[in-house]
Amino acid sequence: MTISPSVARALAGAGLAGWLVWSIVVESAMPSWFDLDDSCPGARSAERRYFPPSATCISEEGPVEYLPRSTTLLLTVAAVVLAVLTVTGLAVLGSGLRRPAPPSAPGARRPVRHVLGAAALGAAGCAIARVVLVLAVFTGGPPGVITVAVILVLAAIGAAAALHRGCGPGGDPRRRATVLVVTGTAVVAGVVVTAWQDYGPDRTVLGPAWTFALGGAVFAAVAGLQWWPARA
Repeated sequence: MTISPSVARALAGAGLAGWLVWSIVVESAMPSWFDLDDSCPGARSAERRYFPPSATCISEEGPVEYLPRSTTLLLTVAAVVLAVLTVTGLAVLGSGLRRPAPPSAPGARRPVRHVLGAAALGAAGCAIARVVLVLAVFTGGPPGVITVAVILVLAAIGAAAALHRGCGPGGDPRRRATVLVVTGTAVVAGVVVTAWQDYGPDRTVLGPAWTFALGGAVFAAVAGLQWWPARA
């Protein structure tokens, strides 16, 4: 059975949307990060596990399960279903990159506009991710952060593909956009993780502000490399 790209996009979209809802439900079912005594009276700490979802209140009397087993089972089954939907959709879309796509129009080769557009995409992407990922931490926990990160990357690939069709060096816009976003994101994320503890005494949960410039520079560099050697 062959799954068409439109169906694959629907599966991936439904899976990712479901993961957002799932992560919010799971995080709201966990003990409170801000008032542990309200969720676990007398407990000194709480252990949270997301796969499968469960939580334990730790007190002097010993550990006490916070989530009922029925809740854990229901959320686990839902997670498996959502994982199948998401992985199937993304796998089909990913395999489609091996098939040739219509190249950019011959008259659309504008290197300066392409590189500057990639720089703007990198800087804007870092700015948006900086805020959205922080919100995801508090509303959806680690699963929410992962889901939002995937959504942001896919959205950036779509924007990069449109940029490439309009003024790129030719070739397959989908492949070049994927290379641009995945490479740029990996480099920026690697630098931020490496320098996280040293970026300044006034660090905040939003991360270093220099990621805007870093994202723009890295995306511009990757886009520039796509012009050498430029393909018709």
